This record gives sequence, structure tokens and C-alpha cells, in this order.
Amino acid sequence: MTRFYLKNYICAILRSEVATKKQSIITEKDISLILRIIKSNWWVPLVIIPVFYFVGRFYAYKQISVYQAFTSLLLNHNDTYYQSNVVNENSFYNASSYVDNINEKRVIESYDLMEKTVKSLMNRLSVSYYIVGKVRTTEQFMGNPFRVKVTSMRPDLYEQLLDFRILNYNEYSVSYPGADNVKIEKRGVFGKDLIDLDLNIRVDREPNLTPETQKGLSQIIYLIQIHTAEYLINTFRANLRTENPDYSNFINITLDDVIPERAALVLDTLNEEYLKSRLKQKFDLNNKTIEYIDKQLNEITAFLNRYEDSLQGYKSRNAIFDLPWQQGSVLNKISQYESQLTELKLQGEALNDMEKYIVEDKDPQFLPPNVFIFEKGGYLSSAANELYQKQIQLNVVYGVATSNNPVVIDLKSSIKKIKQDLLVYINNTRNATKKIEQNIENQINSYLADAQGLPVKQRELLNIQRQATVNENLYNFLLERRANTQISKASILPGVKIVERPRNVGEVRPDKAAIQNSFLTAGLFVTLIVILLRAFLLSKVKTLAHLKELTEMPIVGVLPYLKTARESGILVEEHPNAAISEAFRSFRINLQYANVGRVAKTFLVTSFSPGEGKTFTSVNLAAIMAKAGKRTLIIELDLHKPKVHKLMGVVQPKQGISTYLIGQSKLEDILVSTQIENLYCLYAGPIPPNPSECVLSEKLKEMLAYCKEHYDYVVIDTPPAGLLSDSVYLMQHVDASIFVLNANSATKRVINFVHTLVQNNNIHNMVLTLNGVRNLNRRYYYKGYGYSYGYGYGYGYGKGYGYRK
Repeated sequence: MTRFYLKNYICAILRSEVATKKQSIITEKDISLILRIIKSNWWVPLVIIPVFYFVGRFYAYKQISVYQAFTSLLLNHNDTYYQSNVVNENSFYNASSYVDNINEKRVIESYDLMEKTVKSLMNRLSVSYYIVGKVRTTEQFMGNPFRVKVTSMRPDLYEQLLDFRILNYNEYSVSYPGADNVKIEKRGVFGKDLIDLDLNIRVDREPNLTPETQKGLSQIIYLIQIHTAEYLINTFRANLRTENPDYSNFINITLDDVIPERAALVLDTLNEEYLKSRLKQKFDLNNKTIEYIDKQLNEITAFLNRYEDSLQGYKSRNAIFDLPWQQGSVLNKISQYESQLTELKLQGEALNDMEKYIVEDKDPQFLPPNVFIFEKGGYLSSAANELYQKQIQLNVVYGVATSNNPVVIDLKSSIKKIKQDLLVYINNTRNATKKIEQNIENQINSYLADAQGLPVKQRELLNIQRQATVNENLYNFLLERRANTQISKASILPGVKIVERPRNVGEVRPDKAAIQNSFLTAGLFVTLIVILLRAFLLSKVKTLAHLKELTEMPIVGVLPYLKTARESGILVEEHPNAAISEAFRSFRINLQYANVGRVAKTFLVTSFSPGEGKTFTSVNLAAIMAKAGKRTLIIELDLHKPKVHKLMGVVQPKQGISTYLIGQSKLEDILVSTQIENLYCLYAGPIPPNPSECVLSEKLKEMLAYCKEHYDYVVIDTPPAGLLSDSVYLMQHVDASIFVLNANSATKRVINFVHTLVQNNNIHNMVLTLNGVRNLNRRYYYKGYGYSYGYGYGYGYGKGYGYRK
């Protein structure tokens, strides 16, 4: 009747659990799983995350900080002191207001400009100074106690780190690798040249190196690195960046360097060199314009001197002192027209010069000054200026790019188009000029015809005076243009304004916060991986709830953990009221319910590996059955490493199962009774040389059949199933198999092994027992008792359950 009510109660609980699963998404099993994972792995993040945090901080600290200097330029600004100046640079040259900022960026990033910058700073940049610390080496730019000046050096020593030590206030030493990498050390005196075949340097003291500070400074390890100009140019160009914001004439320049002061210094010098180059181009154009005007003035001066001599000689020879007023009027008209004609001829010569330049294409620095003399604000002037600017840009780009560069190709295409347009314009202008010249010549001929009525001497004198007047007017015109050119020279500006002086904008890389976050993220990821591995692959099955999560096989026993170890004795007999005895009584009852509907008399006990309490479970289970009044037999069938006799407190018998199987003993002779009423034993006897083959014998089957017939219960202790196949074979001849799991060693892999074992061998009535459960319940705590198990097959099996030295 009691069994009937207990059975109904268990079924009701199972139905309640199934209904709860259907009603809720997160079940009690899920919560139990989460709590179990947290409980068993709470220490993992406390160990891994701080480790990754401090490793990340150390790694970030070891990284060299890179700083950025920034400056901003405004191109093509029109700032003047007084906008109404009659003559200034822009009005005189009529330059276009458009600036190609892409090409200006190329100029700023060019090798030539950086070369000028580095050479002007070579005294400050040629040597780098480092201080060797305990964790990292840092570079110093200012505040060093000494300064190195290099005259010459062995080429392979450039860019190498040389050891430098301050020996005392007067002396220093420098070490460098010699032949076969043997270190060479040279001693020098501050303020004097150190001349050697390998290097010629001079080291001067700085103000912070004094007799008082030299002792502390001598403890510091310095490194010096001497650079070539080529190395510095390439390094700074690699770290230089220019940016042109959209729809503006601003160019932002940045330079990255480990020393912020050095970056700002290089940018400041770069700005100066860039402004100088812009001014030089405009001064070159101005000077060539003046040279051209001076050339024209010299020619006209020679004409005037020659005309004056001719006029004076003619008057002297012909005794002519003055001309009538009418003659003077005709002369003025003819002179005006001939002045215009002369200007047109000069303009024609300028057009011819430009056409010759365009056709021959020989002059790489095109400076067409004569164009500006005649035409103000016209197409020819603006096109000539544009052509000049494009060619200057092309020359600059050629310094840093090849002919296949897209910028070079684009500039060449633009120059070619401008030249084609100029040739067409020059030809049209020349034709128009010739027509104007023809009209002026017709006017001159008309006035000359009117002067035919004058006497011959007067007409000749009129011609001489006319030529002199024309050249005088042209001379005055050129003088005026030369003066304007000289005045405009004073107003020449580089066309670039420094909006922001170079300044340090802070550290740009590495992003130490990002590095720290990356390590923390990696720590969290590793923590998660470790927890998952421990929870699903490496975690120990320490609780009954955990075991239920991993398997649906029947669990008939949960045995508490015992702290002390025992080599002999049966605990259920010695301490019948202890928690362990209560656990075995529950084990016995659950084992009966696990076999509802059939009579189970023979039980096999095995485990995955030694030390899990298999023999302890076998002996105490058999004892608790015998104490229930049932004739119980325990069979010691672990012929490899028998342990039952030790727990029973007897010496290993000289005859037993092994001698029976080979026919040396009878079954009645090896069946022995124990000190516990109704409990009998079949000991293994001497260990045979072939234990596994003995298990397969037919006599063993006869022995098992006899035992089933004469005893109420038979408990068989077998070897571990994870190591030997004996127990797997014997499972076919028993009513139920008990697989003992130990909470200190059982993992999911062991559970999978049991599942595979059952499935592959078609084993029925396999039940599980979880041994060594800690904190099972306060009432299960039982101090002072324990048990151990160990195998010694040569495989290195460990000590048994609960073992302590």
C-alpha cells in the first residue's frame, strides 16, 4: 500500500513538472542551470578580467605616443593696406583670382619644399636623444644635458642607436658597433672634438649639466641616433598631411611626431619656406619684366641719341634755326600717328615672341613680361598669366611625380589647350593689328602728301624731328611702365596668409582608451569562452540537478561526500544511523522502484575510471540489502585490481573466483560468509595473468546462474567501464547495471560515454548513482568517515575518493 501511494505521488510530481514546462518559457530547470553556472564559475571573471585589464594597461603604457601639430593657411587672399592704391601687385599683373588648391597641396607636400625645411633645421634635427627607462625608452627633444654636433660619420652608423654615458662633469663615453658587431667604446671631453676613423663629433654641455648634477646624470643611460637629411625628409613627408576643406581656399596642414615641439617647429619652418617660394616666383616675374623694359629703353635711347645727332648735324649743315608754325602742326600730327604705329609694332614683336615660345616650347620658366605692357585686363594677359602659373606648378610636381602621374597629365593637357587658344588669339590679333597699322600708315601718308608743298630742306628736317618725337613719346611711356613695375614690387605679397600658427593639438595615436577597451573586451570574451567550456564540456557534475540536466536515465542514488578515508570497514554496519547509511537505504528503495514490473536480483556496479567509489558502493549496497533480511552475495569480479576484500577487512584469499575458473577450486569452497548476517562473498582470489579472458569463460556463466538461484540479491563489483571491457560484457548477464559517478571527476564527457555505452550495446536497466555530493543537506553531513579507491594497473590511477595524505 505504501508503495502504491509513493508511486502515485511521484507520477503527480512528474505531471506537475510537465505542465509547468508547457506554461512557462523559462523553466525552473533553466534557472537552475544559470544558477549552477554562476555558482561554479563566479571566480572566472574575477581572475581573467583583472589580468586582461592590467596587461592592457601595460601594453598601452609601452606604446609610443604620437602627437599632432596643426597649422592653417589661406590661399589667394586680397589683403592690402589701402584698397584704392593706383598701383599694386594685382592691378599691375592682373592675376586671376582662382587658385588650384590641389596643386598647392602638392607643392606643400613636395620633396623640394621639405628639403629646404630640413636643411634650415639640420642643426636641431640631425640627432635624436633617448633615455632608457626600466619599462620603456623615451625620446627627448629639449632639456638634454648635452648637445651633439656631427661633422662626419661612418655611413653604416647613421640611424643606429649609439650608447652614450656621462662619465663626469668633463668626460663622456660613446659606444657603437664595430667590425663583427664588436662594441667599440670611445671616451671624449665635453667641448672638444672627438676625431676618429669612424666618427667626428663634438659634444657640448648644456646649462643643466653642472658639477652638482653630473653625479645623478651619470646614472642615466642615454641613446643617440644620428640622422641623414634624406631620412628626415622622408620621415616628415610620410607623416605630413594636407587637407583642403570644400568650397574654401584654406589648406590645413598636420604633422605627426612623437615629439610635439619638434612637429610644431617643422611646420613653422615649412610655412616660412612655402611663403618664400611664393614670393620668389613673383619677384622673378617682376625682375624679368623690368629687365625687358630696360632692354627696350636702351634700344630707344640709342635711337634718340642717333636722331639728336642727325638733327643737330642737319641744322648745322643747312643753317636752319626754326620752322614756321604750319610746319610744326603737320609735324605733331605725323608724330602722333607714328607713335601709335610704333606701339603697334612693339605689340607685334611681343606677339611674335610669344608665338615663338609657344611653337618652340623651350623655356621651362616662361615669363612673358612684354604682354603686360600693352594689354590691360584682356584675354591675352589673363591667358599668359594662367599659362605661367600652370608651368610653375608643372615644374614643382615634376619634382615629386613621374610623367605618368594623373596630376602631371592633367597639367600638360591644360597647358596644351591654353597654348592652342593663345596661338589662335595671337594670329587674330596680329591680323587686326596689321589692319590698324595700314590705316595709320594711310593717315601718315596723307599728312606727308600735304607736306609736299614745303621746301625740300624743311621736309627732310620734318622727317628727322618726327622720328625723334615718336621715340621720345615711347621712351616716356616705357619709363612710366618701369616706374609702375618698381612700385608694384614693393606691394608684392606671397598670396598666402597664415591663419593659425603651428600648435600642438594633442595625442592622436595610439588610442590608449581603445586599447584598454579592446583588452577588456578580449577578457570578457575569454571569460565567456572559459565559462562555456567549463559549463558544457569541462564542468563537474556536482549536484543531482546538474545530472538531471544532462541525462534522462534513472538516478537511484545520491551519496554524500565524506572527508576522511578508510581502507577497511563497512560504514552501514559500523554506523547504522549516520547520513551515509540513510543514503544507502534510499539507494536500496530507489533501486527497487527503478525495476518496477520485473524482478531484479543481480546488480552490476561499475564506473568510468578508478577512484569514483565503485567498490565502496558495491560493498555498502550489498550490506544494506543484507541488513534488510535478504540473502545477499557480493562478487569481487574486478580481477585486475580487487578491492572488496580490503573493505571487508580480510587478507586476499589464496583461492577464489580465479582459481575456480581454472578448475582448481570448487564453488562451495570459495563462498564465504561475513560478519554481517545474510551477507556472503565471492572473492577474486589471486590475480590471474589474463583477467579479461577469465571473465569470458563458460564457468563464469555457470557461477552467475548458481548465485542467482541460491541468493536473493547478487551485487557484482567490476572494473571501470571507461578502461576495461569486462563490465560491458557482464552487463548482458545481470538484471540491472549501476554506473557510479563521482562529483569530483564526472563531466559531460562521462555522461556521453554512458549514453554511447547503453546505445551501442543495447543495455537495458542502466541506472546512475552520484557519489561524493557536497552540501547535499545539513542532515547528510557526517564527519569522521570516508572511503578510498585506487587502481594500480600501471596507468597511473589516482588515489581514491576522499583520499588525503
